[in-house]
Amino acid sequence: MTRHFTTWVLALAAVPALLIARQEPSFRVATHTVSIYATVVDGSGRLVPDLTKGDFEVLDNGTAQPITVFANDIQPITIVIMLDRSGSMVGNFKLVRDAAEHFVADLLPADKARLGSFSNRIQIDPVSFTSDKAELVRILHEDLQDAGPTPLWNATGAAMTALREETGRRVVLIFTDGRDSPGRPFGNVSLPEILERSQREEVMLYGIGLADNCETTPAPVPAPMTRFQRGPRGPGGGGRGGPRMPPRGPVGIPGMPGGGWPPPSWPGSGGSPNPGPPRVGAAPWGPCHGAQPDPGLKELADDGGGGYFELHGTDDLTSTFARVAEELHHQYLIAFNPSTLDGQKHDLVVKVQRPGMNVRARKNYVAATK
Repeated sequence: MTRHFTTWVLALAAVPALLIARQEPSFRVATHTVSIYATVVDGSGRLVPDLTKGDFEVLDNGTAQPITVFANDIQPITIVIMLDRSGSMVGNFKLVRDAAEHFVADLLPADKARLGSFSNRIQIDPVSFTSDKAELVRILHEDLQDAGPTPLWNATGAAMTALREETGRRVVLIFTDGRDSPGRPFGNVSLPEILERSQREEVMLYGIGLADNCETTPAPVPAPMTRFQRGPRGPGGGGRGGPRMPPRGPVGIPGMPGGGWPPPSWPGSGGSPNPGPPRVGAAPWGPCHGAQPDPGLKELADDGGGGYFELHGTDDLTSTFARVAEELHHQYLIAFNPSTLDGQKHDLVVKVQRPGMNVRARKNYVAATK
């Protein structure tokens, strides 16, 4: 009797696992299924969480497609958060760190994340994706690097590579206040390369850009740079278009044995050697010097169905990071089986039938081949 009872208990215990396996969305196992994550807001920008499958229409190259998978429950995310550590961000390092810490606190138990910073190098920690919030917060406080240039697209590409072996919804969140300025003469990644990778690898990008308010503050007038400050690729390697100094070792601020900003040899700082002509007006990264974040961020976000938020002050940093978390946790999952498998890029349009609704979703996909 005991043996039969034990067998019965074991069989009963296996039922939930079988049910879970049967409930797995079919898009995870269907080779040719195209999955779309869509964000829907009303006219005032508020998220709309109560739509049904019948409210959506998906067009593949202009032809309506039957929706085979639909879900409006919370879908887990795997995300790489990349933070700009360029010289122009020094005064905002703590604010950005605190905002990112709030974002980590908003992650759900099934979410996984890694944290990165880009400056003199591109650094992503820990070595694998984790749901351990305490470890992620520790990285924010201890492992982000010092100030340097702005290798924006190199950093975005590295984040995509980190996501390559992950399944499900894969997201890159980039925070920056400047344009791509990689600070090295070789091996740089371009925006078109990142755009192509995003389409092919189906990675969603969210961008938060911090812009200066140039309507009230005049831009500084830079003095001519010496060859020492320009470096092999001319000006633009120091983050936000600022000058670049030769690197000194793998860690720390370029040209410095450790600590202090700006470097004592920086133009206008009164140091030496080779200070160059004094800089007229503001410091090397003064207000409105390269004032707008790279417009490619918005292009990437729009193309892949993510979101882009541009701020003109630091007051809304925490609430903007929180908005990104809220959107990611309230996206609709829609999938269809394409009728044409030609290996080509197809245009996607996702429509919502209810009036007054705005939808953001990926604008294309690369079809599989037979």
